[in-house]
Amino acid sequence: SIMSALRHLARRCASSLSAARGLATKTSRKGSGKTAAKAAASASPSPDDDFGSPDHQEAAAGTAEDGTIGAEADKAARAAKDAAESFTRWAKGAGAKLGDGAAKAAGGAKSFSETADKRSGGLVTSIVNAFKEEYRLAMMDPGDAAMERRKSSPGYVAPGPVDPYEGTTAVAIAEQKKSRFQAAWETVSEKTGLGAHVTSVFSKLEGLKQTPAYKKGEEMLEDARERWETSDNPMVHRIQDITEGAFFTETEQAEAYRAIQQRVPDFNMNGFIAEVRRDVPKVLGAYLKGDVEALERCAVSKEMLERMGGQMKLWQHEGQFVDPRILHLSEMELVEVRTLDNAPMIVLQFSCQQINCVRNKDGEIVEGAEDDIQSVHYLWAMQLEDVEHTHSDGRKYTAPTWQLREMVLRGMMAVAA
Repeated sequence: SIMSALRHLARRCASSLSAARGLATKTSRKGSGKTAAKAAASASPSPDDDFGSPDHQEAAAGTAEDGTIGAEADKAARAAKDAAESFTRWAKGAGAKLGDGAAKAAGGAKSFSETADKRSGGLVTSIVNAFKEEYRLAMMDPGDAAMERRKSSPGYVAPGPVDPYEGTTAVAIAEQKKSRFQAAWETVSEKTGLGAHVTSVFSKLEGLKQTPAYKKGEEMLEDARERWETSDNPMVHRIQDITEGAFFTETEQAEAYRAIQQRVPDFNMNGFIAEVRRDVPKVLGAYLKGDVEALERCAVSKEMLERMGGQMKLWQHEGQFVDPRILHLSEMELVEVRTLDNAPMIVLQFSCQQINCVRNKDGEIVEGAEDDIQSVHYLWAMQLEDVEHTHSDGRKYTAPTWQLREMVLRGMMAVAA
């Protein structure tokens, strides 16, 4: 450090001056007082003296003799000068190092600050964007929000046409890599001959199957199996049900869920119900208005379109117009999940508040009234089927799609005013 270097320089100067004074004292005892006084005066450094000046060095070199007071004073001056020069060089080097270290530290602190600012800013931005996205989805219709979440989920693949494979169809033979157990077994069998013994044992067992005793045993076993299968004993029937897995077979609901997961891996029941509830006003509105084109654009099966189309044609033929307004839609409830015609089906129930008012072509009310609000209860059966779609570029493709297979009107109840 700087303080230790200053202390070292002071000790060097003090030792040199002490040596000069000691020599001057000895000389004054042996020689004249005048010579000793001059020697002491020449050995004592003055604040105004410049030991590094050329004149001072030349004077010291010309007048000093070895073993005299002047020679000792010259040594002391040179030592002080060397110490001062070394201290100056050290101070310069230390200052340069300190400056470089400070610059590096400042640069590191700046880069760390910039990195920290970037990371913290990126984290805050991602959190803010996540809150914005959740708020946007919360403000949307639950069905639309469920569809947006499904499309943005990892692994989602948008339905569309698949380009045919045009690569090679050549069959390549790939050598199967042996497991460690197989390699070890082959090594042991080769060294000990165990493989040959095992082969001989199996060949002998195969030979036993050709003996008359073995064939007779097989015939007896076959007769016993036939008597077991054709037995009328209730206990035998119960045991057969247990052994055949009647108590452990998969339920129809589990089979339907498994079929859904196989065809739609990202299926979510809550999101599905929300999307169906979103489409209810579209389907019922198009049906009550008699808009066939709008109904065809909805997820309605061909069988259901034919039934709805027949009722709409009847209304048009009689010149009747049903009030299509839906005042309220209740939450949907899951009734059952089953399989119909090897396709999974989900049955839902809900209720709507509708206006029971039918007018003729002249605008006269022929059924109900303008303030006759009815709570209509429906059963909807949605089935997953492969439906042909048309892509934006004109290509056709098939994708599993949920369609309205059945719509049952369970009943109506007047809403008290």
